Amino acid sequence: MSSVSTLKVLKVTMDNMFSKFLIRNGLTLCKVRRTSRLEHALELFSGASCPIDKACMIYSFFVKMLLKTGGMMFSVDESSLKNFLKDSTVRRGPVSVLRGIAKYGITKPQLLDAPFLVVWNFTNACNLKCKHCHQRAGIRATDELTTEEKFRAVEEMARAGVVPIVFSGGEPLAGPDFFDVVGKVKEEGMYVALATNGTLITGKVARKLKDVGVGYVEISLDSADPKRHDAFRGISGSFNRALEGIKHCVDQGVFTCVATTVT
Repeated sequence: MSSVSTLKVLKVTMDNMFSKFLIRNGLTLCKVRRTSRLEHALELFSGASCPIDKACMIYSFFVKMLLKTGGMMFSVDESSLKNFLKDSTVRRGPVSVLRGIAKYGITKPQLLDAPFLVVWNFTNACNLKCKHCHQRAGIRATDELTTEEKFRAVEEMARAGVVPIVFSGGEPLAGPDFFDVVGKVKEEGMYVALATNGTLITGKVARKLKDVGVGYVEISLDSADPKRHDAFRGISGSFNRALEGIKHCVDQGVFTCVATTVT
């Protein structure tokens, strides 16, 4: 189906008074589940939860019909859609888009009422001295957030509808409360990604990244030549340590990518 045809189908199914009313009604907080009614309805559709009350059952029924109609139009298998929506972080994505549709209608590109993704420069602290550093990272800044302030920031982003948070820096793993804050992000149902130089990732750290629920790790590697990489990164031995970090993450089954600064 072409993008023009897809847009027409979406306008018919979603950009109407009934669909918008259904979505807006679902954005109210379900006090029992601590999520929106819409997100809970997606959870019910996936089979990962049970209805709480009669109102919940009625609302989820209409959402189910809307999803099934959309699935048929786009030739999406219902069982595949259900499996896809069983992941709480995955469910936040459609909710974010549907909130945008309820507020702005169908647009191209689709307007959202909150950032879909946030890249968080978690700390200015860093153990390398990279020539290309955009932040002049090194020592921790004097005005960095306390752990409690970071928790409140996570709660605000969750309420706003942010889907993934990417931790960057500086070197985020140099932050002493990194794993505590990641735990809070996961508790709020958001996806976690990490951009790191990889040099602090030992086998133990990689296991913690896996256990706490980090879904994606991006590790910097700027040359196949260790000497060139080390010269670019400002610290001798950083190539080998980054390579070890990559291996540890892969060994733990964490989805891992190499990021290269092209010069």
